[in-house]
Amino acid sequence: MLKAVIVGAGARGNRVFAELMATQATGFETAGVVEPEPGRRQAFQDRYDVPDERAFATLEAFLEAPRFADVVFICTPDVTHYAHARAVSEKGYTILLEKPIATNLPDCLALLDVEATNRNHIFVAHVLRYSPFFRTVRDIIRSGRLGRVQHIHLTENVAHWHYAHSYVRGNWNRQETSAPIVLTKSSHDLDLLHWLMSGERVEWVLSYGALKYFRREKAPPQAAERCVACPLRDECLYSATKFYLNERDEWPFNVIASAPDTVEARRLALERGPYGRCVWHHDNDVCDEQTVLLEFEGGAHAVFGLHAHTADNTRRLRVLFDHAELEGDLREERLTISHFTGRKNERRLETVPLPATDDRWGHGGGDLALLRTLHEHLTSGGEEALVTSLRSSLTSHVLAFLAEDSRLNDNVRIPVPDIFPPGSLELPPPPTLVFEEEQRNN
Repeated sequence: MLKAVIVGAGARGNRVFAELMATQATGFETAGVVEPEPGRRQAFQDRYDVPDERAFATLEAFLEAPRFADVVFICTPDVTHYAHARAVSEKGYTILLEKPIATNLPDCLALLDVEATNRNHIFVAHVLRYSPFFRTVRDIIRSGRLGRVQHIHLTENVAHWHYAHSYVRGNWNRQETSAPIVLTKSSHDLDLLHWLMSGERVEWVLSYGALKYFRREKAPPQAAERCVACPLRDECLYSATKFYLNERDEWPFNVIASAPDTVEARRLALERGPYGRCVWHHDNDVCDEQTVLLEFEGGAHAVFGLHAHTADNTRRLRVLFDHAELEGDLREERLTISHFTGRKNERRLETVPLPATDDRWGHGGGDLALLRTLHEHLTSGGEEALVTSLRSSLTSHVLAFLAEDSRLNDNVRIPVPDIFPPGSLELPPPPTLVFEEEQRNN
């Protein structure tokens, strides 16, 4: 068992990573927590049996304590990622860093130097790579049995309710306090497109999009500034009172109020906090619709679309090959191939079997698979081609920043620099964990 410290006991750190460690065979156990909010920190301690001496209000206090863990999971707000990863790296810990790596390109690139200087390893939680769905798609592409890829079309259906929660009312609603949505939400998808094409270099990127719907001028005439005082609160699709005032102990309902999480605490949060504001009277500015076009050096194209106005929270994929068309839905765990026959209006259908997964977090089982893969990599050096190292994850961030530049500059077509020419960067040696086995068991 490897001991992990969770930095940030919010939705990802608490109810995903720590929960999986407590309930599934991941090879990790939660050994400590860093969380500034006292109620949330105590609730985490109670839930995962973390003693007081291994629960910290600040990252500085944790880093000053005697070392008792192998890996640090950084699950804090996006704007803190670079500073937190740098500080933890300087102490020599192996790190799993939530995406995005950082909220600007210089910090993303600087973290490479931090990793090389401190000789530790930083991995990025690009969980979709690990899902059986996308791993199967990549295996099909790499097999060559359907010919070369001509075109990929990937759509991220955010779902109207998810977009309202996270990108209108939530932590990722403003570029100034977070980053562009193409980075904070869709670096997953840009990572997938580059990875599915086996790392083939992207030569050009173009993007367009805007915040179209969740704007003040789109508000119904009767809409109030807050849902609790709105005459439309019982009928509006985006009524915060209808959405949040329940006893469901799950995301996204359980993240709007401080512990203890009760209906009364949630009502108070709606009266005073950002989650109770009208979706048309908020201060959000990130896109609710964006398209990115990638041109690969081999001639293939990929189109990615982010859409707020969808019923389902899922990702849909279409890959066009020389000899067939592949189509699938992540949430439905469905993948089919239509083989060409050369005859009019005829195709041969192949259903691709996929293992059933626990998809509570919308990642097709990728969260659990990430932990298991990371454990195998850290303990045996395996799965090197799959694991999302800092270097392998950086391309998606470069593409995201370039896509946003294109969007803001009249959708200009931008060349992509080759940031990793051969021999340009010496990688750290395979990870070596600090503790001897008997120390780990203490």
